[in-house]
Formats: sequence, structure tokens, C-alpha cells
Amino acid sequence: MDEKVLLFDLDGTLIDSTQAILESFVKAGLHYGLDLSKRQDEIQSMIGMTLPNMFLKMGIKKEKIEECVQIYRKYYEEVFLEKTFLLPKVKESFENLPKHYKMGVVTSKSRLFSEKILENLGMRKYFFTIIGIEDVSKPKPDAEPILKALEGISYQKDKVYMIGDTLFDLQSAHNAGVIGVGVSGKYQKDLHCYSSLVFEDMQKVLNYIKTQE
Repeated sequence: MDEKVLLFDLDGTLIDSTQAILESFVKAGLHYGLDLSKRQDEIQSMIGMTLPNMFLKMGIKKEKIEECVQIYRKYYEEVFLEKTFLLPKVKESFENLPKHYKMGVVTSKSRLFSEKILENLGMRKYFFTIIGIEDVSKPKPDAEPILKALEGISYQKDKVYMIGDTLFDLQSAHNAGVIGVGVSGKYQKDLHCYSSLVFEDMQKVLNYIKTQE
């Protein structure tokens, strides 16, 4: 019998790295004469998108996007461990999960940074796979990141859950034919418009999943 597979978004779902992201965006923008310090609410509202799409929306020219992402990552690498924290109730909720669940991370963040963050926060041991932006050609909301995470394991789609805090996570789940579950966060406030399965914190998400046959 196939067991439940739980796939998690990272930013806004398991961790809060807002401060590190915003600081790195502001510093990267200065290289192109953009003062993004007064647009931090706008940046925060886009977290969950890929970095290239975020920078395009902030006004970086298309031909400069790849360079800009590298500049951003240089700054991010200096602060990301110090300024990234687990969200409330995440660690204790994981400690109470059945040991036979398979769990993975599906994120639009770099896998390299994701691995280091989870290791630093004592959470890496829970995940059999981490799929980052460099592992796919079509990021969320496409189905590819979820399907990539499921490669090589036995599963039934009606026992696979994609848990995230943005529309991209729920759309990706829909496109992959698995169950999308929303967790309320600060990046997107209208998840109830897209799914009836939206919970206020990770503990409530996981308690719900544990009750499902």
C-alpha cells in the first residue's frame, strides 16, 4: 500500500527568509540605479515567483536579468543563514508526524541555498528530496517540479499533498493531479479563493492530513 507523500514549498511555508530576500533585492537593485527600498511591500508580494520574473517586474531590463540574479545571490549568501527562521509550529509538527510518511521540498529557491537553510535549522533529515529552481525547466505553477520530486518512488496521486502558501503551489498541485493544501502566510492573503483546503498554520495542515485515509 502506498503511503502519503507530503511535498512542501519553502519560503512562507516552512521558513521566513523575508528579511534576507528584501535586503538582497535592495542591494541588487542599486547596481542598476534602482532604489527598491520603498518598494519592499511589492517585492514581498511576489515571493514565490522565480527571481528572474520578480526582477523583470521590478524594472530590470531582460538582457540584465541573469546578471542581476547572480548579484542578488552574492548578497543573499552573506545573510541568508543569519536571517532565516523556521515558522511557528513547524518543527514540533514535524516531530509528531508518522515516520513512514515520505516528505520532500519543492521550491523556486536555489536547491543549494535550500539545503543549507534546512541543515542549519535542523530540518534536512526529514526530506527524501529537495527540488530547486535549477532542477527544472518549468517552475511552479507548472507540474514539473512536483513530478520531478516524485520520480523514483512509489505513490498514488490521491495520497500526494503539495503544501504551500501561494497560488503557484496550488496551481502546480492541480497541474500535477495531486492534492493542493494552502497554509496562510504573509505573502498571499487570498488562498481561500483557490482552494477549500487552507489552514492557518502548519500544525493544522498536518493534523488534517493525518486524518485522511
